[in-house]
Amino acid sequence: MALGYLAVLVVLAIAFCWLKDRFTSALWRWRNPPEELAAKRHAFEQRLLHPDWEFYERHLQRPAPSALRELFANHRLLLANDCGYYEDYYISTFEPLDETALVDARQWVGYDIVPFANSEGDSIYLRPGSSESDAVFITYHDGGDTEKIAPDVSTFLQRLHRAN
Repeated sequence: MALGYLAVLVVLAIAFCWLKDRFTSALWRWRNPPEELAAKRHAFEQRLLHPDWEFYERHLQRPAPSALRELFANHRLLLANDCGYYEDYYISTFEPLDETALVDARQWVGYDIVPFANSEGDSIYLRPGSSESDAVFITYHDGGDTEKIAPDVSTFLQRLHRAN
C-alpha cells in the first residue's frame, strides 16, 4: 500500500515538472516571438559588421591595430559562434565596436573597456590608454581576475586562424 502511494507521488512529481517545463517554454516563446528574435539578431549583426572605428580609436586613445581591422573585415569569422582559439580559450561571440558595447562592458567589468569578443561572458579586449600596448586581455566575470591572453592583436588573430 505504501509503495502504491510512493509511486503515485513520483508520477505526480514527474507530471508537475513536465507541465511546468511546457508552461515555461510556451511563456518564453510568447514573450520572444521568432520575428522579434530575428530582428534583434539582425540589428546585432549590423552593429558587428559596421564597427564605429572613430569611436573605438577615440576611446582606445590610439589608432586601432591593423590586425583588429583585419579581424573585423572578415565577416565570415565575425558571424561564427564558438570559434576555437588557443589552449583553454574559445570565442563565444565577437562584440560590436561601438558606444553601446562600452556601456554594456562597464556594467559587467566595472571600468571602461570596449570588448571585441567574449568567451562565455568573459570580456576580451585591449586596454585603453595612449601608452598601453596592444596586448589582448580577458577579464573573468565570476571573480574579476584579468589575464593577458596574447601579447598583441596580430598574435591573437594568428592563433584564431590556426584554430579555425
